[in-house]
Amino acid sequence: AVCTHIATTKGTAPDVLGKTEVVKNTLNPQWTKVFVFDYELGTPMKVAVSIFDEVRKGDNKSMGSAMFDIGELLGARGNTKAKRLKGGGTLFAHLRKSEGSGLLRLKMKGIKLKNVEGMF
Repeated sequence: AVCTHIATTKGTAPDVLGKTEVVKNTLNPQWTKVFVFDYELGTPMKVAVSIFDEVRKGDNKSMGSAMFDIGELLGARGNTKAKRLKGGGTLFAHLRKSEGSGLLRLKMKGIKLKNVEGMF
């Protein structure tokens, strides 16, 4: 998965926060990669998560994407939100505040993602 901070002010480019590790042979990945970023309470911030199936030859295949509003995520029960993906499956995002700072930790997992290769 690729996690991107979407610019909310004009003239600001999106910023890729990073990529998760590849989780092989599952449609229910639980990524261990955690994205840490600075957040000021009340400031609009959105994060787009794009999921790909890694392909040995050629381009990786898109499995779907979802947009999470950080303020909504912080206000959700357990700081966790689920988004259904158009092609099938659900992406979960969970936020946790880092101790003694304005930093947030974003962790994700997928459930019943769409099989785009026909291998399972």
